Amino acid sequence: MHKTISYINQTLQRNAGIPVLLMLCCIFSNAFVYAKDNLRSTVEKQMNSSALKHAQWSIYAEYADTGKEIISYDSDKSLAPASNLKVITTGIALIVLRETFQFTTSLYYDGEISDTGTLQGNLYVKGEGDPTLGSAKVKGSPDLDKLMHQWITAIKKKGIRQIEGNVIADVSLFDEQSVPDFWPWSDIGNYFAAGTSALCIHDNLYYLYFKPGRRVGDKAEVTRIKPKIPDLVFDNHMRTGKPGSGDNGFIYCAPKQFTATLRGTIPAGVKEFAIKGSIPDPPLFATHYLMEFLAKEGIKVTGSAIVTYNRQELHEENRICTTLSPILSDIIATTNKESVNLYAEQLLKVIAVRETGVGSTKNGVSTIESVMKSLGINMEGFSIFDGCGLSRNNLVTTQIMGMFLSAMTSEKCFDAFYHSLSLAGDAKDAGYVKQFGAGTSIALNARIKTGYINGVRAHSGYIRSQSGRLISFSLICNNFSSSLSAIDKIHESVLVQLARLP
Repeated sequence: MHKTISYINQTLQRNAGIPVLLMLCCIFSNAFVYAKDNLRSTVEKQMNSSALKHAQWSIYAEYADTGKEIISYDSDKSLAPASNLKVITTGIALIVLRETFQFTTSLYYDGEISDTGTLQGNLYVKGEGDPTLGSAKVKGSPDLDKLMHQWITAIKKKGIRQIEGNVIADVSLFDEQSVPDFWPWSDIGNYFAAGTSALCIHDNLYYLYFKPGRRVGDKAEVTRIKPKIPDLVFDNHMRTGKPGSGDNGFIYCAPKQFTATLRGTIPAGVKEFAIKGSIPDPPLFATHYLMEFLAKEGIKVTGSAIVTYNRQELHEENRICTTLSPILSDIIATTNKESVNLYAEQLLKVIAVRETGVGSTKNGVSTIESVMKSLGINMEGFSIFDGCGLSRNNLVTTQIMGMFLSAMTSEKCFDAFYHSLSLAGDAKDAGYVKQFGAGTSIALNARIKTGYINGVRAHSGYIRSQSGRLISFSLICNNFSSSLSAIDKIHESVLVQLARLP
């Protein structure tokens, strides 16, 4: 900014007497050329850096209001976007569902309730895809135990004191494939690769606690699990790592598999250490957990916990209660800022239900492609297999990312979408860019969604020029052998130059 002002002052002094308007047009035109040259030279310098020697790197930026290209380098190349894919999934979810949309989860019963409070029939939990159910991650959503207390209160209010039947989870809204194709085996079983369900619960995760050994290499013992998952057992090969080494533990467990293999290390020098796993069958766990709470409150259930993918004929007069989720804009803010894979996958299937009637990953992908085409985006080079970006087989171009970001500025939901991206350099904002661009023109300016899986680093979002024009940008790097921080610095240097444009 100071360099540009200095350049303007010098030019005014040299050209006194020339009509001011004409001179200012020339000055700003030259200033733009000067700033764009700096941007281009920065990109060229980074292209030849040792950090990118073995990598594939792509950049695209355009003015969001006109779609005029600012910079493009290999922007037509298809690359894995990692969690940058959430930008597209969440944006389209806002378009399809609207920002005030709320998920519902309802309790029903069939049969009859006797004068003594005996339900001679079944209790149903009908899932409608709420990703926040039983999780306090998003403001306004009760945690697991508070949710159970709310349900028990409603059941008692209905006059039910005993259930001579089953507790059944109706999960017919989604298909039975909870994990998308091409997710790594080392991810499945861990919390960040939790599978989808029409009835999610507690972010579909549990906490597994270990007691480390005295010495590095000693066996780490499993001490407890919270919440307890019925029938889940562990084949434990977890070891003790160096003090301060953090969570290097992995849980290998497929959906609906109840023997989990534990490998890796947890740090020495602590009394207890927890890692997070994905619940093998969330709706089954939800019904078991509800049955436990019913028993604690003296409501006996003679039947079993059951999950059905067959749609049940449930009548409105037999509805016990309905739990509403937070509004969609709040859920999407958490999805993008905290990069919650489960939430993105749930949204993918819910938009599939809305547009096609079938809650599957495949139909969610086709919905995304259809909406993007309706926005006028050329889809060449676009091929995805999930909604969150965890699959390494996903392919997106930076040009598609940039064009989508610009298209979103014309949508009614843009403000909610824009603020769902983390604000760079803001220590108070959630997300992973609290220190990104600190002390530069990026800080408190750029709205960014990061992306990272093995060998992939991406930054996409918006940044404003010196005059306040909104710029849509996307930077994706694949197959780098340098450090993650080195790629971050490269991306930071490009964004600094974008922010310096007049």
